[in-house]
Amino acid sequence: MWDKLKKLSFRFFGRKLEPYVENFDSIKFDLQKSSLDLSLTEYVYIMFFVLLLTFIIEFPMVVIISSLAFADAMVSFIFSFTMNILILLGVFFAFYTYPSYESGKRRKNIDSTLPFATTYMATIASSGAPPTTMFRVISKFKEYGEVAKEAKKITRDVEAFGMDLVSSLRKTASRTPSKQLKELLWGLDNVLTSGGNLGDFLHERSRAFISEYRRSLEKYSQMLSLLIEVYLTVVLVGSIFFVIMSALMSIFGGGEMNLMLNFVQFLVVFVMLPFVSIGFIVLLRSLSPSS
Repeated sequence: MWDKLKKLSFRFFGRKLEPYVENFDSIKFDLQKSSLDLSLTEYVYIMFFVLLLTFIIEFPMVVIISSLAFADAMVSFIFSFTMNILILLGVFFAFYTYPSYESGKRRKNIDSTLPFATTYMATIASSGAPPTTMFRVISKFKEYGEVAKEAKKITRDVEAFGMDLVSSLRKTASRTPSKQLKELLWGLDNVLTSGGNLGDFLHERSRAFISEYRRSLEKYSQMLSLLIEVYLTVVLVGSIFFVIMSALMSIFGGGEMNLMLNFVQFLVVFVMLPFVSIGFIVLLRSLSPSS
């Protein structure tokens, strides 16, 4: 999809947007650390092309809907103008923040698998295998997720592009979103250049990573208990209490009040409660150190 959008955007805009690319330098580093594999220029071209497509598709739809919903021409114009601006701003904001989201997602995946990948790397290094073999083997394990992809980049730089291992380690360290992996790669750089024992270094780092991962799991477990108590107390018990109280109020209320209370009960039970529950699940997944 990205390749198709890239070709279409460059074919449509040509070189017209190149002077404006530098205005988006703030997302350049997140873009490099993400898995999008796009340059800043390519990403900016795609962003403006999608904005143009969005405007072409949603503008007539919003105008038709506003003209049918409002009899007054001025109100219809203000509504359609506001909605168009909000939709375009929403698409722009989504594109502007997406590299940061992808970078954070990769960082989380690396930090959750790095302790186990480092342990395996330490075992390979202790066997006396060359460091390049260590990264080649790690790159073939899909279970290590983004760590395997980073190892694959290092192996590609050395074997396909003829780069020395130290330079490849430095290049990957400068672009990885994970602070832990960056420290590991710079440590490997120091060990290789100084002639230290690679196996001992990796065993030490694996123990430190596993200890840190264990602490993060314990912290998440405590937070999970607190969030579950809040969810049960505020959301579930609160919803049940509201339904009971509104049912009692409907006994003493009139016909119009009963209709309003029934409608509010419907919103609470079938709209608010499912959405809050889904939001709670998303929150738990975002806080999980292993997601």
